[in-house]
Amino acid sequence: MKKTIFIAPLVLQKVDLNESQYVIASDVIAGRYVDGDRTNGDVIVKNGVEYEIEASGTVTLEDGFNVEKGATFAVYPSCF
Repeated sequence: MKKTIFIAPLVLQKVDLNESQYVIASDVIAGRYVDGDRTNGDVIVKNGVEYEIEASGTVTLEDGFNVEKGATFAVYPSCF
């Protein structure tokens, strides 16, 4: 079962996404060096995970964003 979470904005850096989730966010940015206040590192959507984002703003995927074979990553527009 996917957990739904609400985040505005969503910043992903140095994290393994190993739990299926449905995320509702405004702007989204993900990658190795997207937030100077955090430790640098890749974002990896792990095998078997379904990670979906409903975004009302911009979505930026930078260097260091990876989706493993067997994982699902999807972004949908939102009007909220």
